[in-house]
Amino acid sequence: MKLVYLNSLQCVWCGHEHQPSIKYKCDQCGGSLEVTYDYDSIFQNVSLDQMLGRREDTITAFRELLPICPDMKPVSLGEGWSPLQRASELEQRLEHQQIYTKNEAVNPTLSFKDRPLAVALSVAKQFNVSGVVTASTGNTGVAAAAYSAKAGIPCHIYVPKGTPKEKLAMMEVYGAIIDEVEGNFSDAYVVAGEEAEKKQWFNLTSTFLNPYAIEGDKTLAYELYLQYDGVPDWIVIPIGAGPLLVSCFKGFKELKRAGKISKLPRMVGVQAENCAPIVRAFQESRDHVQPWDKPDTIAGGIADPLTSYPEDGTRTLMTLYESKGYAVPVSDDNIRKYQKLLAQGEGIFAEPSSVTAVAAIESMKNDGALAEGESVVSVITGHGLKDLKSLL
Repeated sequence: MKLVYLNSLQCVWCGHEHQPSIKYKCDQCGGSLEVTYDYDSIFQNVSLDQMLGRREDTITAFRELLPICPDMKPVSLGEGWSPLQRASELEQRLEHQQIYTKNEAVNPTLSFKDRPLAVALSVAKQFNVSGVVTASTGNTGVAAAAYSAKAGIPCHIYVPKGTPKEKLAMMEVYGAIIDEVEGNFSDAYVVAGEEAEKKQWFNLTSTFLNPYAIEGDKTLAYELYLQYDGVPDWIVIPIGAGPLLVSCFKGFKELKRAGKISKLPRMVGVQAENCAPIVRAFQESRDHVQPWDKPDTIAGGIADPLTSYPEDGTRTLMTLYESKGYAVPVSDDNIRKYQKLLAQGEGIFAEPSSVTAVAAIESMKNDGALAEGESVVSVITGHGLKDLKSLL
């Protein structure tokens, strides 16, 4: 396997560099890892305009900026290129112009998780792994099951008790092995890690654990740049640990490095108010995130207390600070309200976790964070059909 433009796996905390391999933590300090690239070589051989001009049906249009071998066929189900739409009814209700939705619910398994899992399973094939494992509250598990099926690789998924039956049914029909774990996502995270180490399977858990998977998330930035024809002022993203937010911002930094943009967006992380460890740290201006005790919210997809890995939340917190961004807690009552408003006003049926990205705009206006004339994109991360309990 030769990853032509990939330099290393670099620790985000101490900077130590590792050779590309199946690795999840820094050898020196135990910190999370980030894929680094030889950007000079990339842009000497293929311009960003050429990548953007390919207009392929999948995120692999940007393969030089992903950890995918140029001579292999990527694992793909047609993910990416979700619509960016003006939310005219929300604009009237919130009395603010330039509100957009980026609807990731139209991806093959109905969530944004198809982006990182397409990359992760492509990398799994490159490393010739015998199986993959993940912890999931639902969307990661569904995407892992589907892309593993496409790749022909066995998949074992650990879910916390109470995972929506709609998501469990999707995992099962794709042929994955499913085990329920007592407790919350952090408990499933520990069990999945033990199983991956025991079997030597590729761990796809969607925190910052797998440095290759989260590279798929940054393709959101490339698409937004194309669809918006520039850079929106604010991008609002629901967060558990926060890899989508961090990776999206990385994508915009790559666009700036390539000379395509001169400014960066301000990132907004949104959590349910009854499970908001990152938001709490931001509001208290702290430099680290502490775990949340006893999450209790209908937004199960982002109800991550960060019990076993609070440093992942800290990585997201640092990105909020770097982007001069913001963090918003949303109540379950507001989630229910905006789920209906989004469906009845914009025709988008989103799961409760995703709705937080729309409900947050009201809070941003009330707090004075969102100024008149500033554009804002809410990323709708998953489809409402995948979590119906809030409506039943």
